[in-house]
Amino acid sequence: MTNTARPLKVGLIGSGAIAREQHLPYWRELEEEGRVRIVGVCDLIRERREKESALCANAVPYADYKKMLQKESFDIIDVCTQNRVHAPATIAALNAGAHVLVEKPMAMSSRECDAMIAASKKAERKLMVAQHMRFEARAEKLKEVVDSGALGEIYTAETKWLRRRGIPGWGQFHIKKESLGGPLIDIGVHMMDLCVWLMGCPKPVAASGKVYRKFGDRKDLFNADWGVHYPAEEFDVEDYATALIRFEKGITMQMSVSWAANVHDEIEDMYILGDKGGIGINPLGYFSADHSSLTRTTWDWLSAEDGHRREVRHFCECVEKDLPVMVKPEESLRIQKIIDAIYESSRLNKEVMIK
Repeated sequence: MTNTARPLKVGLIGSGAIAREQHLPYWRELEEEGRVRIVGVCDLIRERREKESALCANAVPYADYKKMLQKESFDIIDVCTQNRVHAPATIAALNAGAHVLVEKPMAMSSRECDAMIAASKKAERKLMVAQHMRFEARAEKLKEVVDSGALGEIYTAETKWLRRRGIPGWGQFHIKKESLGGPLIDIGVHMMDLCVWLMGCPKPVAASGKVYRKFGDRKDLFNADWGVHYPAEEFDVEDYATALIRFEKGITMQMSVSWAANVHDEIEDMYILGDKGGIGINPLGYFSADHSSLTRTTWDWLSAEDGHRREVRHFCECVEKDLPVMVKPEESLRIQKIIDAIYESSRLNKEVMIK
């Protein structure tokens, strides 16, 4: 159990947009409460690491996370790098004795996920993937409904997040060797994780999917408010993905995600169906029927607290009190296996089994 008589020593690996906007503000909040000390901020870009470390009370900027891990002794490392670095940085931090919160996706392959889990178990340190949508109030409420048994036998689900125009024009999201893929591994990982978690984490057995690139490599692309800041010839990932995933006991899930698609507006939706009732997020509610009417349950007010804030505070508390994390790494491994299978299915043009 971690010694909580002193503030936990926290380090950030990566201080780009996700760290700057969704992680560091909440670590600084915990620092102000006296629960943590941010002692290191690592980033390859000097301006970023110096700026973000200067906003902390005692943080030292580092260009090399390996040197940072050698120099300091950390209780928690928060990995907010591009996808390619998730596995090596996480494993290095675990081996150095730190508990690790790592941004989604867990890694670039299920093999890397296996190595991360093995390192966590060997070091006897906590590992959690930052799936912040599980921590939002709407997810919390829907989970209560599912856990009450109100859906009955869950048999199918559908989840989608379609951006009309929303290709990330910053960073290296669009480069396969850095990110593995496009919207499937960027926002699809969120929607599938939330949906599968609400379904009770059934075991996936097969996936049939297809990925497309129709917009991202076009020099004439109009990307609306997102802008275009990358050379079109660099874009070598998909901008649309769709799949059917089969689980044990005959359960199915349909999934579609896009960074760009000719739809009427951005669409974020999900429903999970059981033989007694169903839940959805747009509109948010529980839907059922009795012998003479169709019924729905909605909520007039839910907390607007940022899921990222809840996620960071949850992980801190898990380390402080030696509690189990909400997002188990084995669950994230299963999502990565689904992603791997969808890409393989698209390449082979056939269903791929998931072991």
